[in-house]
Amino acid sequence: MTKYLIFDAGPIISLTMNGLLGVLEKLKNIFDGEFIITPQVKYEVVERPAKTKKYELESVMVQDLIDKGIFTMSSKIIPNNSLEKETKNILKIINGCFSSEKQREKINLIQNGEASCLAFAKLCKCENLIVVDERTTRMLVESPEELKDLMERKLHNKIILDKTKLKEIKNFRFIRSAELLFVAYKKNLFDMKKNRQLLDALLYGVKFKGTAISSKEIEEIKRLV
Repeated sequence: MTKYLIFDAGPIISLTMNGLLGVLEKLKNIFDGEFIITPQVKYEVVERPAKTKKYELESVMVQDLIDKGIFTMSSKIIPNNSLEKETKNILKIINGCFSSEKQREKINLIQNGEASCLAFAKLCKCENLIVVDERTTRMLVESPEELKDLMERKLHNKIILDKTKLKEIKNFRFIRSAELLFVAYKKNLFDMKKNRQLLDALLYGVKFKGTAISSKEIEEIKRLV
């Protein structure tokens, strides 16, 4: 059965900003499956940055991976209209899970790109992992109560959690760009001397470019070597 790695925009941007986008081609060569990118994510990493000279090069680099077949467009597996419909459904569910007790307003937690990744994972009916660096999406599925507490501390406001909606967003599995780089390191996919400094530099590189990973987690990953 085909396996899918479904990429959110964040990990692609983080790898691009660190000059590590090329490692995806090497990872794809050893992965028994497809690297999926949705139209919503493509908009964030190709179409929108292409309009700005500052980020045009990054756009060209990601488009090149699509042209080479490293990234497979989700439309080859799930029709765009079906994906769009489920994306809207997931946005409605997730962005209705949390609300402010004081203002009684729903709190928007995720955007189209992340929702489209969840939608594809739900519709594809195959083994998959969602590659996402954003903490909120993972915590919402894996530890919603902890996310609620975190939001209350951050917003200084009582948060109401609608647990009935959470039943519809279970069973998603996630991986971060940091874990992808660890796999690449273990598989000797970098053209640099393999040592603990390289691994340390890779993990902290993506941490400082948007990956939600703590220094404690990085040290735990390094201990796995």
